[in-house]
Amino acid sequence: MKGKLLLSVVIVSLSLSTVIQAGTFENTDPDPYKYEATIDGVPSYGTIYGNSALYDFCNHGCVLKLIDTGQTIEMQPDDHVIIDNGELNRQDD
Repeated sequence: MKGKLLLSVVIVSLSLSTVIQAGTFENTDPDPYKYEATIDGVPSYGTIYGNSALYDFCNHGCVLKLIDTGQTIEMQPDDHVIIDNGELNRQDD
């Protein structure tokens, strides 16, 4: 009985430690920016509006490009990428 309880505790602990990583793409500028996010060679397009953030962004990683400036950044699943004064940067936590 104690063995089953211990095994159950271990299984629950392991399942709780599995964290889904999701990126954040934030625009601190008042102006919107059009972007291209390329995942596995397939581009998708969108707009990030001023003073807003997109959550669960590039969950498996992507190459993020601002259309107007041509800036690109390789975004990992747990990155927080920010547009500040028109520049793409990673935010350090």
